[in-house]
Amino acid sequence: MKRIISKIAYLFKYLLNFKTIRKFEKINCKLDETLRARKVDQIILKGNIIKMVKKYLRVDAKSKYIPKDNKNNAEIRERILAEFGEQMAYLNIRINDKLELK
Repeated sequence: MKRIISKIAYLFKYLLNFKTIRKFEKINCKLDETLRARKVDQIILKGNIIKMVKKYLRVDAKSKYIPKDNKNNAEIRERILAEFGEQMAYLNIRINDKLELK
């Protein structure tokens, strides 16, 4: 008997708060779509940063006679922040001293 009364009470609470529940469900759907789009943008930006670093360091240099450029992490970090700083701030991506993207 107690279970039935609690289920009926839950039903009435649900009916009284139906509009609020629906509003939050719509907001959650929009937030989910936005978070997924943001995550995709973050992945694309990280890929672009990695491509830029490879090009900047000339990792793909295959010549025996022309050496690869040696640059320190501070230079690379400053270059990344100069090119992608605004996008990184907007998408909440950070780079540490070891050049790890988070």
